[in-house]
Amino acid sequence: MPRENISLAAILWAVIAFLVIYPLSVLIIESLRIAGTNEWGFSNYLAFFRDTYYLKTFWNTMVLSTLVLLTTTIFGIPLAYILARYRHRGKTVFTALILLPIVLPAFAGVFAFIIFFGKYGTLNLLLMQFGLTKVPINFIYGIHGLVFIQSLHLLPFIVLSLSAGFTNIDPSFEEAAEVEGASGFRRFITVTLPLCTPSYLAGAVIVFLWPFTDWLTPLILGKVDYLPSVAYINIAYHFTDMNRKHMGIVAVVVSSIVCILLFVLARRWVERKKYTGLSKGTTSEGRVIEPGPIIRYGSYLYMIIVSFVVLLIPIVLGLSAFSRRWVFEPFPTYWTLDNFKLILLESPLLIKNSFLFSGIALIFGVVFGLLAAYVIVRTRIRGNQTLDFIITLMLAFPGMAVGVSYMLAFWNGIPLATHWIIMPIALFARRLPYFLRMAHSSYLQLDISLEEASEVSGVGKFRTFLYISLPLLLKGVLVGVVMFFIMAFQEISTAIFLYKGGWETLPIGIYLNWHRGMEFGIAAAMAFLMIVITFILLLIISRIGGGILKAAWGPGEK
Repeated sequence: MPRENISLAAILWAVIAFLVIYPLSVLIIESLRIAGTNEWGFSNYLAFFRDTYYLKTFWNTMVLSTLVLLTTTIFGIPLAYILARYRHRGKTVFTALILLPIVLPAFAGVFAFIIFFGKYGTLNLLLMQFGLTKVPINFIYGIHGLVFIQSLHLLPFIVLSLSAGFTNIDPSFEEAAEVEGASGFRRFITVTLPLCTPSYLAGAVIVFLWPFTDWLTPLILGKVDYLPSVAYINIAYHFTDMNRKHMGIVAVVVSSIVCILLFVLARRWVERKKYTGLSKGTTSEGRVIEPGPIIRYGSYLYMIIVSFVVLLIPIVLGLSAFSRRWVFEPFPTYWTLDNFKLILLESPLLIKNSFLFSGIALIFGVVFGLLAAYVIVRTRIRGNQTLDFIITLMLAFPGMAVGVSYMLAFWNGIPLATHWIIMPIALFARRLPYFLRMAHSSYLQLDISLEEASEVSGVGKFRTFLYISLPLLLKGVLVGVVMFFIMAFQEISTAIFLYKGGWETLPIGIYLNWHRGMEFGIAAAMAFLMIVITFILLLIISRIGGGILKAAWGPGEK
């Protein structure tokens, strides 16, 4: 085994140990510290599970996760099938719109839907104006609103995973079923859908775990009896009450343990049950079905409805961003550019920090991600699959856990948290899987014989990578770059625990403006600016991504 590969793997492991394993270990150790003493033990955990309120928050979160998963599954299956199997005009635009929620901050959607669906929002005011109702209807406040908002945000995970599954199914399986008389819906239920279960589970586990990580959406809707929201409140607002602070840390650890266990179980099940593949002679597009007129127009109608709901977010936020006030009226009546002037002239630091921190994190991510993908795919070094697993695990790990662990680990002994560099470092560690999955998928699609031929000709590994591998990996790398930047740009769960005055980013600025009760137009302008940037980048992904994006979010290959 080449010595340089061993050295490279050692460096990668050292980075992961320092930026992932060490801070998370500090978090666990801190959760065992007994408040007000120098003793250690499990009394914090015993108190947590004996307290009926914390048990209630835990079960509330489990119920919410189940409802969100059911909702995304019901609406995601037909959407994924349409995008994977039917050819239709405007596919790139529809795909970009449907994938938009995955890269938008969930709290941006909350603000938009409160304005539109709130008790005195646009919809209720229109219904009352037309005499269809006399009192406002509660469309959004409550668990039904939480399920709606979180399901819309997570729908792309199900769509991406199932689209990969539908595309990778060997067409001969379905054709054999049709020969036996199982066609249409029966063939879909008995053959197509079961073959997609590994791909489905790859996205479903992320969907199920999201309510264990999302503290802000319930908080904005006034529903705080959920595990992550309680954890945030206990840590952020009760730092002088050491007992509540430790209960908050315990809540973070419990959420993290649930996420890790479910992620591990799902991954093992997917690896055991992977039984789809493409036959020789088929295209990377998979099986294409020509639907009849009714199904075709019905598919268009379904995609238009979903796209309209998604577009409500930028439309409503855009109207708010360009309005001076929007209270007790269906649509704003006074327009202004003052909100954007305030951002660009008085708060340019938010934009600068967002690009600076995300850009630095991106550089770290590209360098580390390409090297890690090489070690994982191209070498047989012991522990390379473990390295892949630990990095990928960050997808399911709560952002709050990363933020709190960095705050605990890098404040005193290693004072990284006292310097602004902690922000891009935290974004790098948090969002690295988004680049690694793309780079990993690209390496799997690159024929190793091309690299071997170059090395046999006497070209070194670095030059081979620079002149052979990198140009062929470029498509997947570019998709990974854009995806990483988008996810780092909108991160708040980790950054909210680490920022200091002057380090605020756009997501933090949006949250602070809402939290301080200032005019919503300013927060809306910030969110709208983020949406414009994100949507442009998402169009790039949809245009160049192709099979790379689907392969990255499928069940994966070993």
